[in-house]
Parts: sequence; structure tokens; C-alpha cells
Amino acid sequence: SSSRTTPLPSKQTAPPAAQRHHLREHYQRRDGPITAFASSSSRRFFTPKDTNDDDKPFIRPALHNSPFFRSLAILYALLFAIYQSSNNAPSATSNALLHKLGKYLILPPNAAATVHLLSFSTWFGTVVYTTFVAGITMFKNLPRRVFGTLQSKLFPLYFQLCTVMIAVQILTLTAMPDILSKTSEVSLAIAFFTTLLNLLYLEPKSTRVMFDRYSLEDDGKKESEEYSKLAKSFGKLHGISSLTNLVALCGGVVHGVRLASGLSGLAV
Repeated sequence: SSSRTTPLPSKQTAPPAAQRHHLREHYQRRDGPITAFASSSSRRFFTPKDTNDDDKPFIRPALHNSPFFRSLAILYALLFAIYQSSNNAPSATSNALLHKLGKYLILPPNAAATVHLLSFSTWFGTVVYTTFVAGITMFKNLPRRVFGTLQSKLFPLYFQLCTVMIAVQILTLTAMPDILSKTSEVSLAIAFFTTLLNLLYLEPKSTRVMFDRYSLEDDGKKESEEYSKLAKSFGKLHGISSLTNLVALCGGVVHGVRLASGLSGLAV
């Protein structure tokens, strides 16, 4: 008597549960090392609850990161720009320096003023959206490590864009005599240097410390003294970075009021 062989299932029909389980075990045995590598390489995208039962916050929120403090700072900058009535005329030194820089501009005055307006709107809109919309939304809805990794890619581009846009505004300020004042000069200068500080030092340093903390968490050293030092360092760097970003935003509010007053023909 000849033994019968069980026919293979057709392509149109799904294999039975036992066969699916057998195939799954087969591929797990065959691809075990690759699966393990993929699992270990993706640990950085897990939330704290995925890797650790400890519910301690990754960073304690600072006072200046609260919506109330940010709103109060912006309101103060707005009132300062509106009611500031002294020292509006630029000093001779700064005026001469800006005009010297303005000589190298190829653009005619109308084009330079247009570039100035577009660069301000791009910079100010980017800062407001990133600070009050995108950052808060991602922080509340993304896993911690996904959020951190995304910010490590986003923030360098963010600060690069802001630095370039502020520099363009400073260079084109001489094309707008109704806007040119010490108020605008100082506010743009402060915004430029605080943003440059974030770009060159604060953001890269805080990102390195953040990933060092991730590595210690993966190695089970979250309670170590080294991790505690990194946590304090990250909190300090993150706090200074967010504060300088807020200072730059307030500088944008002050210059925005000066810009609006020049466009409307009002003297502030």
C-alpha cells in the first residue's frame, strides 16, 4: 500500500493554524539573530514604561517652560515695545555699522524691505509654531525616546533656520529707515546671539547628554551616580536652552511691534 502525502494548501487558501505556528517557529529559528539585533537597535524608541517600571520623569519641568510664564514674558515684551518711548534713535556707532553692512547689499531698498519682512515672518512663525504647537503636541503624544530622537534631528535645522533669518533681518534693516531704531537693533542682536548659542553649544551638548542617559538606561544603570550626574546636567542644559529660545522669541515680539508701527506709519 502506498502512503498518501498531504497536499500543500493552495495559494488562495490560508494555511491552518498549526501550520502557521510551525512556519512562525521555523522563521524565528532561522532569523533569530537578525530579530534580536533589530530588537536591541529599536530599544531607544521605547517609552520609560517599556524598558523600566520606574515612573520618574525624565526631566523636571522648569518654571519658564510653563505656559503661564511664557505668556507673561511675551506680554511683557509686547508692552515694553509699545510703551517704550526713550532711546528709539540708533546710536551713531551702530547706525554707521549697519549702513556699512548695508552697502554690501545688492538688493534695492524695496526688495531689501520685502526680504526683511519675509525673513521676519518665517522666523517668528517658526518659533511660535515650534514652541507652542509642535513641541508640546509631540511631547504629549509621542513615546519619550521617539520624541527625543525626533528633536535631536529637528532642533539643529530649527536653530540653523532661525539664525539665518535673524541675520538677514539685521543686514536688511538699513533699507527700512522707519524701522531702524535702537529698539530693533538690540532686540534682533539679542535674538541672534541667543539663537546662535543654542545652535553651537546648548542643543548639541544637551542632545549628547540625552543619548548618554539612554545608554545607561539600556545597561540597567538608571540608579547609578553617573546617571544622576547626567540627569542634572541635562536638566540644566535643557532649561538654559529653552530659556534662551524664549528670550529670542521676546526679541521677535519687540521687533515685530516696531515693524508693524513702521508699516502703519505710527511712531512707537
